[in-house]
Amino acid sequence: MNSVSFAAVADRRAPGMLGRRAQQIVQQPLDGPEVRTALESLASCYGGGIDADLNGLARHRDVRGDMQARSSQMDAEFVQALGAVEAAFAGLERSVDDLDGQCAALRTQVNAALRTTAAAAAQAAALADERRELAARLALAGDFLARFSLGDADARALGGAVGPEFFAALDRVGRQRAECQKLGGGSQAAHEMARELGAAEDAAFAALARWAEGRARDAPDEALRRALRRLRAHPVLLDAAAAAVARVRREAVGRAFQAAVAGGARPIDAHAGDAARYVGDLLAWAHVASAEEAELLDGAHVGVALEAVARPLEQRVAAALAEARAPAVLFRIDGVLAFYAALFAWLPADSAFAASVRALGELSRARLAAALDALVADAVAFDRVPPALEPPPAFGALVAVVADILRVADGSLGSPESPVAEHVARVLDRLRAEAEAAAAEDAGLRGYERTVFALNVLAPLLDAARGHACLARWHAAQAADYARLGDALCAQLVAELKDRSRLPFGDADVDALEERLPLGDGGALEERLAHFNRCLSSSADLDVARLVARLADHALARATVLRVTEGFVEEYAHLYNRIGKLGDSAAVAALLLPPDTVATLL
Repeated sequence: MNSVSFAAVADRRAPGMLGRRAQQIVQQPLDGPEVRTALESLASCYGGGIDADLNGLARHRDVRGDMQARSSQMDAEFVQALGAVEAAFAGLERSVDDLDGQCAALRTQVNAALRTTAAAAAQAAALADERRELAARLALAGDFLARFSLGDADARALGGAVGPEFFAALDRVGRQRAECQKLGGGSQAAHEMARELGAAEDAAFAALARWAEGRARDAPDEALRRALRRLRAHPVLLDAAAAAVARVRREAVGRAFQAAVAGGARPIDAHAGDAARYVGDLLAWAHVASAEEAELLDGAHVGVALEAVARPLEQRVAAALAEARAPAVLFRIDGVLAFYAALFAWLPADSAFAASVRALGELSRARLAAALDALVADAVAFDRVPPALEPPPAFGALVAVVADILRVADGSLGSPESPVAEHVARVLDRLRAEAEAAAAEDAGLRGYERTVFALNVLAPLLDAARGHACLARWHAAQAADYARLGDALCAQLVAELKDRSRLPFGDADVDALEERLPLGDGGALEERLAHFNRCLSSSADLDVARLVARLADHALARATVLRVTEGFVEEYAHLYNRIGKLGDSAAVAALLLPPDTVATLL
């Protein structure tokens, strides 16, 4: 087997690394020591002449034989070695096959491992993401705990004295609890934290309520007001604390009231001689006290705080009302009471203080009504109307009192629609009714005189009520009555003049004259005309100015004279025309004056 064929075999059977290694062995260069020795021997054979050539040939043959022998030996050795190599290659091939199988198995395992590794890598990536998410959640949870849990500083502040730090910590806890409730959703941890914050807040509110009750014994300050305002967020504790504070404040306000009315450099009792001012000072103090207590408490609890003031205030005001006699003073006191009753209307109606103020208002109105009724009784206590047709002096005195009351009402603290104003109106109506009844019972008065007296009674009442808002409606109604009385007086005076003239103004009288008297004979008509002319000449019986001279309203008197004169002349003109149709009696014509002449003489 030559080297070429072996190399081909080696190339066929030993692919890859082993083939390449066999090829390198086969194709080994012939420059080794043995090859060089052989080549040197060949060279010596061909070195000199024929002998040399023969010898060289022999040596060449020897060398050739040696070389063939050596080549055969080498071939045998090579074949033997090649067999060993072939065997080794066979074993190596088997090893390679085994390795191929193992490699295939390894590839299968590697592929499986790769698939497993890919899943593991995906899982590792997911775990990494989860780890990052958990880290973020952990950081968020840390921030959440730091933000929504009760800090040590806040815990110390809430457990310490009530002050700015306490209120600031309470505000922070309240905000934390509210935000925790909003952000908690379905989180159990958030609910737990909210409950813990709520428990801490409740404990702080309870401590604040106890502190407020103790602080209420002193004068109210901003800290106490702030404490009660903060307790509004906890209605149950607020009610209990406010009730306790109200009880404490009741004693404090009672002591302060006693000190104000009887102690100090300027006690209120020093003005007891001026009933209106005294009552006003008492109620003003109570109003200031109620305003101060209202800054702490609501209306119901303020009523409790003022309970200690109700009874002593009621006693002092009642004493002032009992000592007051003048209706104007009583009216001023009633106005003050009405004003402060409106200011205290926000207090509960069932509170002792509100009940005392209402009772004092009723008492003041009763005292004023009694005083006015007594004056009315004196003013209308007369049997006959005075000849001057004027009300008696007591009547004028009562009107002056009413006018004084109404002047006070203009600057009064009470409402223009107060019951006192209604009572004053009733008093005025009673004065007028009683005076008119007395005039009606006086048989010596003529009709127009009763009307003049009624006008003289009503005129000062209107003057007293004029311009006062509390009697505006009454004044308007009475002014209308006054105008109707003026119209009635004019009609009565015209009738009085017609009666005094003795002229036959009635149509029936004129018809009777026409039937009874012959044409041209005046008779009784002549006598009546003569009587009428004498009355005009004397200016006595038919003097309208004298008839209205007792009318107190001079402007009305002048207007009445003009209206009565015009009314009488109009009636006379009608009679003048009727008499002119009776005939051509010279006597009647001489006595019958024209209407213009009668108007001038009147």
